[in-house]
Amino acid sequence: MMHKKVIKLLGALTILLLIVMTPIMVLATNEDVSVVNTQTNEYIIYIKDYTDKNFKYAFTNNASPKEMDLSYINSISDLGGSQGAFLDAETYEKLKNQPIYIWAKDEEENLILNGVQIDFENSLTKENINTIENTTKRIAVEISTSKDSTELTTPVRSEIIEGVKEVAKAGYVKITDSKDAEYYYQRVKTSDSEEYAKLMELAEDINSKYSEMDMYEKVQANEQFYSLYSKLTNEAKWQKVENMEIKQPESTEQSNGTGDKYIVFLKKIAKSGDTTLDAQFLQEYYDYEPNAVIERVETQETTKLPITYDSIALIVILALVVIALVVIFIRMKKLNKKNEEK
Repeated sequence: MMHKKVIKLLGALTILLLIVMTPIMVLATNEDVSVVNTQTNEYIIYIKDYTDKNFKYAFTNNASPKEMDLSYINSISDLGGSQGAFLDAETYEKLKNQPIYIWAKDEEENLILNGVQIDFENSLTKENINTIENTTKRIAVEISTSKDSTELTTPVRSEIIEGVKEVAKAGYVKITDSKDAEYYYQRVKTSDSEEYAKLMELAEDINSKYSEMDMYEKVQANEQFYSLYSKLTNEAKWQKVENMEIKQPESTEQSNGTGDKYIVFLKKIAKSGDTTLDAQFLQEYYDYEPNAVIERVETQETTKLPITYDSIALIVILALVVIALVVIFIRMKKLNKKNEEK
């Protein structure tokens, strides 16, 4: 009996040791790869943390192949020097009718991708990436923030409060593109929409960090931006642009001189019917100016006696007295003249 217990215990210990000694492998997911459609039926796949390292890869339709059935080939360098797995048109044609999986190993034969299914349908094209990288540049505009506004900029608010003239100026987007086209816009304050706030965040990240990103990160950022940008422009409620200018409203934020953030979608329809979409990502500056004290013109009133009916009577009597004195004076002058003639 004791012998059987020892055997069972040793058996359990052996299984435990096998579990402990077996390497724990974290399986990669679709999020660990970025896919770009370089041209018709040709793709390059970038692997997270391996755009600057050589690796080997293999494609198959089998989700659970035997190791001997996988034919690994070396990664290639794209035009920017990033390492990627290249799927050529011929191989794609052979595999496209079923799910396509990728395996990859580093230079020391460690597995870095273990049968990750590639989503080719939603992959970015080079044209998509060019669209994103040229956003804000497809429709020519002149942008003025309130901070740059001149005296010629029409204030959004100008009023006199307790003798002080308060002026609030806001920026504008002036279209300087072809005057022969029609233009439409939608302006949304990011604080009014979570999706617009997210798009602004993505745009700011691409603008400030893009040069520091590797190709895997660039494609990931572009995928998120393009997906949301496409959705929101498709849902936009377009208004016609008047006088080639879109004014910004007065900012509601007052802290640190910065104000509300806006996204302005632009649509250009050329005479040929061709449509161009673009966007501008704007940060308002709070530009409240208690800038001019209006001159206070106060009426200086001299002290006057109150006018009453009694005072009017006195004035009349005084006038009669004056008249009587004048008459007496004239008669006296005449009498004196007669006496002198005698």
